[in-house]
Amino acid sequence: MNYIWIILLAIYIISPRDAMPGIIDDILAAIALFYYLNKNSKAKQQQRSYDQSRQSRSNSYTPPPGPGGPLTIEEAYKKLGVDPGASMDKIGRAYKEKVRMSHPDKVTHLSEELQEKAKEITLELNEAYDLIKKYKKV
Repeated sequence: MNYIWIILLAIYIISPRDAMPGIIDDILAAIALFYYLNKNSKAKQQQRSYDQSRQSRSNSYTPPPGPGGPLTIEEAYKKLGVDPGASMDKIGRAYKEKVRMSHPDKVTHLSEELQEKAKEITLELNEAYDLIKKYKKV
């Protein structure tokens, strides 16, 4: 709808016929034209930022499934180094200890390859811990 007003106002300003003699009506039409142009550009900026935020959320990293498919509960216990009968407190301590050793922030002084490996290990540990938490709740 804004485009229609913008086109009509531009035609009115350019046309030799005026509703009122003088330039006052042209000035008012120009003010209205700038208002609609500004309103339209702000709407486009908001839409663009919304689209970018939506795209970044949809492109968020999801860890790839392992060679045998998604992580099983047994594999999750193995990754954390605890037995299936362990309490959540013990599982939490094991998780924190393993993440502390392999967290990417702890290896920033090492090569990029090792930093990527640390990130991968940390993501796997997070996935295992989340799976165990879900399993224990049920």
